[in-house]
Amino acid sequence: MLSTPHLLVGAAIARSIPNPAISLPAAFVSHFLLDMTPHWDGSPSAPYKKKVIGGAALDYALGATIIFLISRGYPNQPIILLGAFLATLPDFISILFRHVSRLGKIGILKKYHKYHLKIQVNVRFSIGVITSIATSLVALAFLAR
Repeated sequence: MLSTPHLLVGAAIARSIPNPAISLPAAFVSHFLLDMTPHWDGSPSAPYKKKVIGGAALDYALGATIIFLISRGYPNQPIILLGAFLATLPDFISILFRHVSRLGKIGILKKYHKYHLKIQVNVRFSIGVITSIATSLVALAFLAR
């Protein structure tokens, strides 16, 4: 799934569950649940072209900006932003695993990466974009309430 839905769901969880000891781990776990739903993420493979990196950065910036603007004035904005980040952390861990060779020697990271790849349910763009939009709209409803 693209970063924006992950970010929005993580932020919505952090906004909806007032206890960060519960909401922040839940935001992290939400990443895997979303990856198990049919989605489209372009399925880029290394080495990444500048267009892919630019698109991913734009996607992340869009989601983060939306969350920052919506949560402005909320007393728990830092927790909401942290929830958003934690919901995307699994992808950052996978990127590091792929690009830092010595991490590939750490058994638990190898198992983690294998699991993260295995649970992906990638579908065609036309179907996956519907899932992403629906997920984002539901998360926005929880975030903006």
